[in-house]
Amino acid sequence: MFARTVVTAAALALSSVSPVFALQPQLSEDGFNPAALAALDAQLDALAAQGHRPGYAAIIARGEEIIFTSEAGYSDLENATPFTIDTPVRIASMTKPVTVLAAMMLVERGELGLDDPVSDYIPSFADMQVALSPMANADGQIETRPAGTVMTVRHLMTHTAGLGYLFEAESDLGRLYLENSLYAGEGNLEARMEQLAGLVLYSDPGERWFYSYSNDVLGRVVEVASETPFEDFMEERIFEPLGMHSTGFFFEDTDLSEEDMSPLYIHTETGEMVEFEQGNPDWASGGGGLVSTGTDYIRFAMMLANGGALGEVRLIQPETLMQMGSPQVTTEQLGGGWGAASYGFGLAVVLPPQEGQEPQGVPGDISWGGMFDTDFFASPATSVSAVLMTQIQPSPHRPEPRSSDVFRPMVYGSMVFEE
Repeated sequence: MFARTVVTAAALALSSVSPVFALQPQLSEDGFNPAALAALDAQLDALAAQGHRPGYAAIIARGEEIIFTSEAGYSDLENATPFTIDTPVRIASMTKPVTVLAAMMLVERGELGLDDPVSDYIPSFADMQVALSPMANADGQIETRPAGTVMTVRHLMTHTAGLGYLFEAESDLGRLYLENSLYAGEGNLEARMEQLAGLVLYSDPGERWFYSYSNDVLGRVVEVASETPFEDFMEERIFEPLGMHSTGFFFEDTDLSEEDMSPLYIHTETGEMVEFEQGNPDWASGGGGLVSTGTDYIRFAMMLANGGALGEVRLIQPETLMQMGSPQVTTEQLGGGWGAASYGFGLAVVLPPQEGQEPQGVPGDISWGGMFDTDFFASPATSVSAVLMTQIQPSPHRPEPRSSDVFRPMVYGSMVFEE
């Protein structure tokens, strides 16, 4: 409670600060409350024992030093294989920030422009159509009109491109996207983008934030702009320099084999966890295709928390990273439900809370999670980074809350700030 109070007071004190996030709170020399970290370790053990998740691996770092690890439960329930920080998992949408970083590296080098039309790199994205309504007409057709704005790289980075995804099945347009899921298609990244370009948009590019296939399209843009297969770009420019040898789209690009993977589990009506068949994408999905480990992904998170560098390796300049971690969409574009947070390029961004809003961390902190309940955040103001890995399929029977709703408050609650 003490540490949470300090974070809250510090955040409220910054409520009039612009999104530059100046005058940030500073961690004390010790940085963390050992008793609070022990409580986090015990809580993860308890949740695994209670069957909330098969197991967990958590890592917290400050600067370039790992200051806390926790391993709880099992990666393989049948064989009682412990879940460890080296357990390979599907990180799903935690792929997205890595893809956006790759694109921003090209932006920084002048090889890609934020306001470049997507069609400059993928011609089939020219002349996109927008649905007049997400529901079909009496003839069963979704009526369309030409898009009123040109889809740009910036739109892809901010989920404002107007594209759909896998999670909206209430409308005819949503069901059209589900029926044409990229994960059920065939071919490489290029072929799947051609498939996606044949669908209609929910809205004009730039109109609103809508979680989407945008980062998959961005992966293809990186591929074309760099004249390098996307998976090779990620390996050569990000994973190898950072020492992330267990991260990649394809097992041949990592030091893993498919047999090493943690099974994915799902809760049944009785609360039992059973294996859920989920193969890895056979194409380089920049929106959700990476396999990684806690040990690897914390290196990516540390790089973000340390201003774009890890050790002697610098991937991106601090100014470029600050652009990624600053709000890039308006409140009107986002809609409701975000509270004291916004969206940058590929990352959620903590804002100073307004009156009546709950603090979500230290202002300027950046984060994202994955479909299978993985989570991470990086705090440039404090140089703290944290990663949580598990493997559970969403279902109506999955115990709530999401692991991030347990993990993040307890990590923040363990942080001790200077008075």
